[in-house]
Amino acid sequence: MTLEKKPKAVIVGGSIGGVSCAHTLMLAGWDVVVLEKSYQAPTGSPTGAGLGLDPLSLQLIQSWIKDPELLKRTTLPLTIDQNDVVDGEKKVRWTLTRDEKFNCRAAHWADLHALLYHALPPNLFLWGHHFQSFSISSDKRSVQVKALSLQSNETVEVVGDLLVAADGCLSKIRQSFVPDHKLRGIQDIVHEGFLTFQEMRNLKL
Repeated sequence: MTLEKKPKAVIVGGSIGGVSCAHTLMLAGWDVVVLEKSYQAPTGSPTGAGLGLDPLSLQLIQSWIKDPELLKRTTLPLTIDQNDVVDGEKKVRWTLTRDEKFNCRAAHWADLHALLYHALPPNLFLWGHHFQSFSISSDKRSVQVKALSLQSNETVEVVGDLLVAADGCLSKIRQSFVPDHKLRGIQDIVHEGFLTFQEMRNLKL
């Protein structure tokens, strides 16, 4: 009996997005390799982002790890979500929305990454490999990815059936597909917004 060969995914980026994709694809029956330019897995940091995890996110993460208590110990309850707006000139603040049944949990970036990373086989990761380029086969059935080993300065080639761009907002992969897409800073998004300040002030909830 001939065993069917597993499809293979090449994930560029070993951050939370990359390790989450690795978990999902492995559960779906894929072989996975993760290319990450950092020399080793993060070991934790006193600084960094805090992340809010909604019930669906918690359910997905729980399906990836073996010990159900690990996720609870890594996170803290996040039971209230409140959005305030401030009039800087009049020094007035008021609440736009407040949800006291938020039912989420909060995690520090480094803690969540460590939890997800240690639940994966370590041999999935090629640490210290900087993505260089990719090419799609003529029959569009496979993709060849080239990465530079920062230790040996040699180019490594990995062939897979799927390429996942988890290499951040400045992703070279995404730029190759949407070259005209303009990256915007958070200040631009806040400035444009969906509502003007006057509209928010007159909003009745």
